[in-house]
Amino acid sequence: MFTHRFAASIAGTTLTAAALGLAALGFAGTAGASSVDDAFLAQLAQDGITPPSSAVAIKDAHAVCNALNAGHSSREVVRAVARATGLPNKGANMFAVDAASAYCPQYVTST
Repeated sequence: MFTHRFAASIAGTTLTAAALGLAALGFAGTAGASSVDDAFLAQLAQDGITPPSSAVAIKDAHAVCNALNAGHSSREVVRAVARATGLPNKGANMFAVDAASAYCPQYVTST
């Protein structure tokens, strides 16, 4: 699981996602930032979420997708993100949605 904490200042944006799940958080390595990474980090900043570092945020985002690929539920994802990062439930949900939107958009629907 995560051993770091995120800071969040949550503004009133509501995001809806379907089929998010998180369990065993295997971290994928990141060689260097890509345009997808940059867009993901910019979205986190827009949402008021400040990770300990860009590399940590990107690794954690890939862990969200790994869990989704393993078939875990949206509740499991958000709870695990909240526990692991220290984000409140709304912040954990925003992080999971941002991660899935950037790296595994097949798991995200908007309403």
